[in-house]
Amino acid sequence: MSFIFLSQFILILNKLRLILYYTQIHILRHIKIYICTMKGLIFITICLFSGSIIAQNTENMTINDSRIDSLMSTQIKLNNSKRGVDGYRVQIHHNQSQSREESQKVRAQFSSDFPNLKTYLEFKSPYYKIQVGNFVNKLDAHKVQKEISRKYRGTYIVPATVPFEEVAN
Repeated sequence: MSFIFLSQFILILNKLRLILYYTQIHILRHIKIYICTMKGLIFITICLFSGSIIAQNTENMTINDSRIDSLMSTQIKLNNSKRGVDGYRVQIHHNQSQSREESQKVRAQFSSDFPNLKTYLEFKSPYYKIQVGNFVNKLDAHKVQKEISRKYRGTYIVPATVPFEEVAN
């Protein structure tokens, strides 16, 4: 008889232990939620008050400094003397053994294949070079080079001065 009583007592103790364990977990969850909520409230409060602390003055300021005017006039002179901006072109042909006429034929063939791209024939001794396009950034030049390289092998991007008129287009 005492054995049955003892086993029931152990079962009851185990159930009580489980109840206490789940109660502790439940209480800990509520404490965690409370702390997280408090952290959230504290964070929101800090954000709201810091917005008023960091507010900026939106008035326009006018600075009359002769050095700024001097720098601006120097930059304007440089731009006018350069007659363009730094940019890129795709070089499709260069060969020292060919004559100007042969380079003109290559240029004419390219113009018929790609009529939307402007071509430039340039002579830098001893080479005749044919360059195409006017690109302000290298990514645009790379896209066109990829398209051109399907038909013309050995193309590459070269730095060039792009005329102001071509930049606006």
